[in-house]
Amino acid sequence: MKAYTIHVTGIVQGIGFRPFVSKLAHELRLVGTVRNDTSGVEIHIQGVDADCQLFVERLQSELPMHGRIDTLQMEPTDVQALDDFTIILSQDVKGNAFIGADMAPCEACLRDIQDPENRRFHYGFTNCTNCGPRYTIIESTPYDRDKTSMKVFPMCEDCQTEYDDLSGRRYHAEPNACEQCGPMFTLKDTDGRVLATGQDAMEQAKVYIQNGSIVALKGVGGYHLVCDALQERVVLTLRQRKGRPRKPLAVMAGSLETAKQYVYISEREEELLLSPARPIVLLRRVRKYNVAPSVAPGMETLGILLPYAPYHYSLVPSDALWVMTSANRSGDPVLYDDMQAEEELQGIADYILAHNREIISPVDDSVVQVVQNEPILIRRSRGYIPLSIPVVPLEKSPTMLAMGADMKAAFGMNRGSHAILSPYMGDMEHQRVQDLLWSTTKRYEELFQLQPIQVIVDAHPGYYTSQCGRTYAEKHQLPVIEVQHHHAHVAAVLAEYNIQEPVLGICFDGTGYGPDGTLWGGEFLYCHKEHMERIAHLSYAPLPGGEVAVREPWRQALWYVKQLYPSEVPAVIEQWKKTLPKGWELLDKMMPHMQMVQSSSGGRLFDTVSSLLGLGYEHLYDAQLAIELEQLALSENGNILDMKLDGTVLDAMSLVRSVIEQLENGESVAKISANFHRTLIYYIGQMARRCCEERHISHIILCGGVFQNRILLEGVIEELREYIVHVPTQSPMNDGGIALGQLWLGSYMNR
Repeated sequence: MKAYTIHVTGIVQGIGFRPFVSKLAHELRLVGTVRNDTSGVEIHIQGVDADCQLFVERLQSELPMHGRIDTLQMEPTDVQALDDFTIILSQDVKGNAFIGADMAPCEACLRDIQDPENRRFHYGFTNCTNCGPRYTIIESTPYDRDKTSMKVFPMCEDCQTEYDDLSGRRYHAEPNACEQCGPMFTLKDTDGRVLATGQDAMEQAKVYIQNGSIVALKGVGGYHLVCDALQERVVLTLRQRKGRPRKPLAVMAGSLETAKQYVYISEREEELLLSPARPIVLLRRVRKYNVAPSVAPGMETLGILLPYAPYHYSLVPSDALWVMTSANRSGDPVLYDDMQAEEELQGIADYILAHNREIISPVDDSVVQVVQNEPILIRRSRGYIPLSIPVVPLEKSPTMLAMGADMKAAFGMNRGSHAILSPYMGDMEHQRVQDLLWSTTKRYEELFQLQPIQVIVDAHPGYYTSQCGRTYAEKHQLPVIEVQHHHAHVAAVLAEYNIQEPVLGICFDGTGYGPDGTLWGGEFLYCHKEHMERIAHLSYAPLPGGEVAVREPWRQALWYVKQLYPSEVPAVIEQWKKTLPKGWELLDKMMPHMQMVQSSSGGRLFDTVSSLLGLGYEHLYDAQLAIELEQLALSENGNILDMKLDGTVLDAMSLVRSVIEQLENGESVAKISANFHRTLIYYIGQMARRCCEERHISHIILCGGVFQNRILLEGVIEELREYIVHVPTQSPMNDGGIALGQLWLGSYMNR
């Protein structure tokens, strides 16, 4: 008889790890105990030594699907007088263990809610140890029911029996509940009158949606606005009420079969749609079956997601396609507080379908697209948060707080060799997003028992996140590290793949503060660990009016026109000028006398070309014109136009001239867009080869928000196929991944 104490860390709380341990011990005829502790799981086993060793082997090889073991320590201990193996209460202190993300219903739970003979038939909060809410309901660790928002729902006798049943899949499932004892939905009108409860509320809400109403639905991590995506009138009404005139709306298909009627789905995309994370996946539309035009105006793609909570299966008919968009007003973070929702949804939703389980931590839906069979994250939130990302160089680093950037804001912290990124929060120009940044930072400190001793900020002096980081550091008397924006973009990919050798980082994005005081955004960077050197870039162009020119791209387009045609202007440009907003003549006269910030931004180049092609003159949402320019090119094959390589400068002026010449020649806008994309792909490849040959580099990293453009990303990967090309898959391509790169760089700057 031997006895051992085993301590396991990793993602081992909130994923059914203790029930798995208990079942395995019983199968091997071992006695002992298992409990969650402050940093992971503590196991005591005793029995025949060969069985104990087999237990440890199977513990690692048969780990539950969503689990991850980072460390396992096994030490001999004294044999105790035990006759069974039991799950015991956790230590009564706050823990710092990693926890799992919210997961869609498993197949077994789906069978329960779809079986008329099952006591959980149509019950909207069905779950087991393999699925269900996690991050959004946890108040603190160790993960036990009394530390979640389920603590106010005592289990009925039947649920308690399941909870105690060693052989069942609800054995110690902390959110376990049923219709008799668990959370419940209530349907109200906007005056607060209760119209129905329970399953009746679901059925009534379904009828309202099918008849053309807008219903606000409280989900896993916040409120959604729901309406029929096939009814143009109601979609237009939703846009008008929400103040979201053009940004594409996500849609939920009631089943995979229904989704396939509206979009093309590859094997990899289907895998993502059906994964426990259930993200929104960007998919190419099937034109035979049209949704309401206002769902995604100007788009060849749709953002599709499948039901990811048990109640979706009761609410959304299998043959339905419904808009499922966040209920917050444009620019605000996800709406999740019940009282605030009832107040702010007045005049937007016709009815509110809400449940009485508190959302502890709000999360928005995650967004993914597949490029060359790899998932590219656009928004990392529900289903992925707070799963940590292993980063080897962090192993010897102190706990750091990386503030990220102002757009697509997400911060990060580290514990040992793991980076923990926050959910997507939004853009920092909005007060409520700023408030969410502070509250979520505090939440992470408490949830994971982390106390940063260093703060990392973007070098941009005007970023709100940088100012917040300095305020935090001053309050706690901590040192601050500044990191250049595009260097952090590249470093996020270095962190993911643990690349220790020099790389060429090609970073194309909107704008980031450069060390020379200009705004970078079309960069070729030599990067090796914490070292960065700019070795090539897109040519500079000013931003007439500064930030205003970012929102109104016609301003920079006008500057290009003025440089290219100082006297005689082509007829097609004369016509273009007539469509510009009022006041353009004054700006035209003032430009030679204005002090204008210079920018090498790839994003601004896309905006300029979009404006010249007449796609719009002002962004109604972030990157709108660049996105619509990409959509135009999806159905065309492009040709290479003229673009100059001037030493270490990729000349945008020559490419803009080529675009205007195409317009003069009467080429279609779609064809010009395809040609623009093909040209940029080719010349990025040419410049990259120059850089790699000069520095003897074999690894290339593609990053930055502009590379969310599928045509550009696929094209450059193919263009540079003789090199080892890396793209981010664990963190977003856009600024949502900046914090990960900041942590990587911080780990080297501390040495």
